[in-house]
Amino acid sequence: MTKRNKLLLINPLSTKRRGLIRDQQSIFPPMALGIIAALTPEQWEIELVDENFERFTYREADLVGITALTSQVTRAYELASIYKEKGISTVMGGIHVSMLPDEAAQYADSVVIGEAESVWGTLIHDFESGTLKKRYQGNLLPLVDSPFPRIDLYHPGYVFGSVQTTRGCPMSCDFCSVHTFNGHQYRARPVKDVVDEFEKIPQQKVYIVDDNLIGYTKKSADRVLEICREIIRRGIKKDWLCAASMNIADHEEVLHYAAKAGCKMIFLGIESELIDQLESA
Repeated sequence: MTKRNKLLLINPLSTKRRGLIRDQQSIFPPMALGIIAALTPEQWEIELVDENFERFTYREADLVGITALTSQVTRAYELASIYKEKGISTVMGGIHVSMLPDEAAQYADSVVIGEAESVWGTLIHDFESGTLKKRYQGNLLPLVDSPFPRIDLYHPGYVFGSVQTTRGCPMSCDFCSVHTFNGHQYRARPVKDVVDEFEKIPQQKVYIVDDNLIGYTKKSADRVLEICREIIRRGIKKDWLCAASMNIADHEEVLHYAAKAGCKMIFLGIESELIDQLESA
């Protein structure tokens, strides 16, 4: 019987500062790794190690994938180095790696720049054929066929589940990385896909991870309204929170149906109370 390749996915945790992990109720699952798992061929064995709950111990693997924010990246480089020294191929991705790929390339065999959906299949094929490249540049794809994350691989200790309905932002605020990483186009997933995934989440509490759920157009506001009405129609009883810009206050109907659909909190982005500062940003 042919041996299955094993993909080890790691969500690292800084060993210097605990940050949000001090409050277990403030963290949510590593969605990027869940999506990578969903994109990986079925014949692969996949294990996800999440340092939010368990300190890493060495596991055998054929390929290792690590994601990292800047706050996690030092630990991510430590873990990548362990496998690289043993001759096991290591791939790194995420926002920090995408912004500083030359730095990450010192620790990993391969780096994925940007969103991985467009390149992960190619990367797996290259690995299997022994032609893994140093870099893979992701393209921004429509989210119409975006895969559902493999939530079955997440640690069961998460209080919050998570779902993503959009990516990208048309703004170019100089303090923000969203338009650089996810592009200027506001890309939306189909409402049915969003609510199907929302319904499958085992947790009672859900964080919608969109950078700005409401968007900036009537079309995007109507879409949020459609999501809320579908949650209500299906009788899904979950509490959820999200992030949005101040213009959500202009959409009273959206706020009404969001509350009926289970919304308990909205994080508002108030970058400045001064108009001239907002315009200059």
